[in-house]
Amino acid sequence: MSGANRGLVRGVGLRGAVAINVITMVGIGPLITIPLVLQSLRGPLSLVGWIAGAGLALCDGLVWAELGAQYPGSGGTYGFLREVFGRRSLGRLLAFLFVWQTICSAPLLLASGYIGFANYAGYLFPHLAAHPWEANAVAIGVGVVTLLALYRGIGSVARLGVALGIVAVITLLCVVVAGFARFSPAQAFALGGDSFWAGFAAGFGQALIITMYDYAGYGASSSVGDEVIAPARTLPRSILISIGLVAVLYVAMQLGVLGAVPWQSIVAEHGVGGFIASVVVERAFGVAVAGIVTVLILLTAFASVYGNLLAFSRVPFAAAADGVFLRAFAHVHPRLRFPDVSLLVIGLLALPASLLSLGNVINALVAGMVLIQPVAQIAALAVMRARGIRSPYRMWLFPLPAVVALVGWCYAFASAGWAAIAYGVLTIAAGGAVFLIWAARTGEWPFVPWQLPESDSHIT
Repeated sequence: MSGANRGLVRGVGLRGAVAINVITMVGIGPLITIPLVLQSLRGPLSLVGWIAGAGLALCDGLVWAELGAQYPGSGGTYGFLREVFGRRSLGRLLAFLFVWQTICSAPLLLASGYIGFANYAGYLFPHLAAHPWEANAVAIGVGVVTLLALYRGIGSVARLGVALGIVAVITLLCVVVAGFARFSPAQAFALGGDSFWAGFAAGFGQALIITMYDYAGYGASSSVGDEVIAPARTLPRSILISIGLVAVLYVAMQLGVLGAVPWQSIVAEHGVGGFIASVVVERAFGVAVAGIVTVLILLTAFASVYGNLLAFSRVPFAAAADGVFLRAFAHVHPRLRFPDVSLLVIGLLALPASLLSLGNVINALVAGMVLIQPVAQIAALAVMRARGIRSPYRMWLFPLPAVVALVGWCYAFASAGWAAIAYGVLTIAAGGAVFLIWAARTGEWPFVPWQLPESDSHIT
C-alpha cells in the first residue's frame, strides 16, 4: 500500500532514514556490554566479536531491505509476516507470535538498560557497588520513572525523545575520544595466556549474542517505509550505511578501551567493568570530567529505555487495533490518548526482570526473538522469492546473505545456554496456545477453512 493511500507524507530522505536506524541502534548497550564481550573473547579477540556482529547484521539487514522495499510501511516484521503468509491464515498466527514475543522480550531489553543505569550510578555512588540490593532498587526505580515519564500524551514524549537521542550519540563519542587520548598499542593488542584459536573457540558464540544485542535496530527505517522517500533505494542504503557507521563507532570504542585500561582489570570479579566508560574518561581527563560524562551516560541509559518502551508499547497496541492480537491491548487512555494497557504491561514486566544478571537478560532476550523475527523473516523472504514476487530491491548474491544470516542466528541461539533456549521455546509455545484459544473464541483461522494468502492475488 502506498504512502498516498495511507494518507502519510513521504518526508524521510536518506539522512533521516540513517538517523532513525542509528538512534535505535546506539544507546547504553555497548557501554555496559564491553565487559561481557571481554569475558567471552579476551583482549584484542573482542574486536573479532564486534566485526563478526557487524557482518551478521549486514547479512540480516539485506533481508530487512528486500522485504521492506516490497512492503514499505507495513510495520516491520509484524507486517512482513502478515503480507507474505496471509492476513487470515498462517500469517495471522506468525504476526500474533511476533507481538506475543515482543511482550515477552521487550521487558528484558528494558531491564538491561535499567541494570546498566544502576551499574554506572555505582561510579558516582560507590556504596551501590558494594550493596547489590541497593543497586537493584535503583534499577527498579529507573524503570518506574521511565514508565511514569511515558504515561502522558505523545507531544511532550516526542520532544524529549529527540533531545535524549542527541545526548546518546555525544556520550559515545566522548568515550571514544577518551580511549584514544592515552592509547597504548602494546596494551591494546596483548592476548594474554590463551592462544588465538583456543580463545576464539571458547567464547565466540557468547560474544556474537552480546554484539548482536548492541547492533539491533538497523531495520528501524523499514518500519516507517510509508514515510520514506523512494523506499526501494533509500531503505537498503540506510541499512547498509547505519550498520557501517555504528560498526566503526563500536570497534573504535572497544579498541580505545583496550588501549586505555588493561582488559584483565575489566573482567576481574571486583574490577571496573561495571562502569568502564567512566574509568576510561577518568584516566584520560580526570575525575571531574569523568563525573560529567557519567551523568551523560546515565542520561543515555535513560534515553535508551525511554525510546524503547515508547516503541515497544505501540506494537501490541497496533496489532490489537488491527484485530490480530488480544483486544485489551487496543485500549487508549480516555483523556491523554495513548495506549495505556500496552505501556503498563510491558513497563511493569520489566521491573522484576531488572533483578536478573545482565548476561542472563541478554541471552534470554536474543533466544526469545530469534525464532520469530530473524528466522521467520528469512523464511518469508524465501517464500516471497519462490512465488516469483520481485521486490524493487533484491539483495546481492541471493541466497548467500540470507543463508549466512540464518546460520549465524541459529548459532547464536544455540550458544545462549539451556535456560535461555528454554525461555525462547516455552514462550513461543505459550503464545501458540494463547493464539489457539483466542482464535477458537473469535472463530478465526485455523477454526475456519484455510484461505490462500492475500498476497497471492497480487502476483501477475
